[in-house]
Amino acid sequence: MTEKVYDYIIIGSGFGGSVSAMRLTEKGYSVLVIERGKRFNDEDFPKSNWNLPKFLWLPKLRLHGFFEMTFMNGLLALHGSGVGGGSLTYANVLMEPSDELFSSSWQEFADWKTLLAPHYATARKMLGVARNPKLWAADEHLREIAGELGYAESFHATDVGVFFGEEGETVSDPYFDGEGPDRAGCIHCGGCMVGCRENAKNMLTKNYLYFAEKNGAEVMAERKVVDIQPATDVNSTGSRYRIVYQPSISLIKGKQAEVHARNVIVSAGALGTMELLFRSRDESRSLPKISKKLGDQVRTNSENIMGVTMRGKDINYSEGIAITSIFQADEVTRIEPVKYAEGASFIRSMTAPFVEGDHPIWLRFLKMAGKILRHPIDFIYEKFVVNWARFTTILLIMQTEDNLTHVRRGRNIFTLFLKGLVLKPDANYPIPKQILVGNEVVKKLAERANGIPLAAFTDGLFNFPTTAHFMGGVPIGRDDSEGVIGLDFGVHNYPGLYVIDGSIMPGNPGVNPSLSITALAEYGMSLVSSKV
Repeated sequence: MTEKVYDYIIIGSGFGGSVSAMRLTEKGYSVLVIERGKRFNDEDFPKSNWNLPKFLWLPKLRLHGFFEMTFMNGLLALHGSGVGGGSLTYANVLMEPSDELFSSSWQEFADWKTLLAPHYATARKMLGVARNPKLWAADEHLREIAGELGYAESFHATDVGVFFGEEGETVSDPYFDGEGPDRAGCIHCGGCMVGCRENAKNMLTKNYLYFAEKNGAEVMAERKVVDIQPATDVNSTGSRYRIVYQPSISLIKGKQAEVHARNVIVSAGALGTMELLFRSRDESRSLPKISKKLGDQVRTNSENIMGVTMRGKDINYSEGIAITSIFQADEVTRIEPVKYAEGASFIRSMTAPFVEGDHPIWLRFLKMAGKILRHPIDFIYEKFVVNWARFTTILLIMQTEDNLTHVRRGRNIFTLFLKGLVLKPDANYPIPKQILVGNEVVKKLAERANGIPLAAFTDGLFNFPTTAHFMGGVPIGRDDSEGVIGLDFGVHNYPGLYVIDGSIMPGNPGVNPSLSITALAEYGMSLVSSKV
C-alpha cells in the first residue's frame, strides 16, 4: 500500500496554522493539520474555569482543556492548546500595532508596513473585527486614570473579534455571504477566555479553520508531533518530509506513527515550535542544519499581568467582553482591563499580595508576609470570601520597548529532571521584572475603586513577570548566519519547511499580537502559487 503524501502538513491550528490551511486549500493543495489539543464545540467549553479538566491543558494530570501555563526560569507564559489554538482562550483583541514594530530588527529586509498593509485589511475582514460597543465601571476608572497621566485622548474601546448582533439572537452567517456558520449576538457575560459557549466569539473554528475544513483540509487532533525527518525516498513518492507523532493525551507515551508531506509548516506557537525545532536539531538530529539563531530574539510583549479586587459589592466588574478598552499610560506602555465571567475565579489561586521593588526572594517573602499580617482581612477576603471574578479587574500591561531574551534547551527548577525550554536573559536588553507605570496604575485603580492591589504569585514572590504573548525565537535572516527563516518564512537549508506563527514576530507590538500574526500568515500564503 502506497503511503499518502500530503502537499502540506501543518503542525498546529492557531492563527498561523489556520490561515495557512485555508489559503492552501483554496489554491488546490491537499492539507493535513496536526493539533496536539482537543476539538471543542461551543457546548464543550466549561461554564467556569474551576472545571479544570475542561479548562487547563495538563495531560499528565488528565486535564485536557485549552489553557496552558508554562513556568520558566524568570517568566510565566500563558498560551492555548486545542483545535483553533490560542483563539479558543484569547481575549478577542485584534488591533494593529504602532510603528515601533515596523522599525525593529527586520526593517533592513523590507518595507514591512507597506507589505503587510493589505494583509492586515484581509485579516480584519476574516476575523470580523468590530469596535466594542459597551464600556463598564473599570473602563471609566481607567479613562480617568489616563487623564491623570496626561493621556486622556489615548483611551478608547478595543477592536475585537466578536459578533455584536442582537444579544443572544442567532442569525445566519453575517460575515461571509452566508457561506460561514450561523452566529449569535454577544451577551457580554465576560466568558470569552473560558471558551465562548454563546457562539459570539470569532474563533478560528468560525472562520479560517472552518473554511479550510470545508475546502477539504483534514484535522487530526490529540496528536503531538515529536520529530520532522527529511524523507529519503523523495524521488519515488514525492515526499520530502516524514512527520513523526504520538498521542498527546495518554498517560504513557503512545506508539509513534508517521505521515508524509511534500511541504511542512510549523505553526505550534512560539513555545511549541521552538521545542520541536530544538528537538529535531539537537536530539534526534534529523534537522541538524537549522540555524544556531534558533531561540534568539524571544520577546514577551514587555508584559506583566496584575489586578485589583474591589471591596464594594454594588458593582459587577465581570460584565462585558474579556477586554473592553485600552489606553496609553506613557510613551511606550499600553494597559487593558481584563475580566472573567462571574464564578470563573480559578485565577485567584495564582494571585499574591502586590510587592513593589526589585528585591531578592527572601526579602520579597518577608514583605509579602508583612502585608498579610498587617491586612489579614484583605488577604482572607480576596483569597477565600469574595466572588472573585465578579469584583476583580485584571490589568494587562504591555510595552513596545525592544527588550528580549533567548531560549535554549535545558533544565530549571520548574522542569525538574526533564529537559525543557529555559531562558537565557539578554544583558543588553533585559525583560523588565516590573513595569513602574503599571504599578502606578494598579495603585491608582485600587485607591479609586476601594480595591486590593494584586500580582501573580510568580511576580509577588519570585519577582518575574507573566505574559500572555510569548513571541519570537525563530528570527528572519538572509541566510542561516542571520536567522532561522528567510523572507518567505522558509527554514534555511530545508526546502519545503516553513515556520508561520508567533515565533516569527520580530518585535514587541505593544498590543495583543493576534492580528499581526494573522497578517504575517496571510503574507506568507500570498507568496505560494496555486497548484497546477
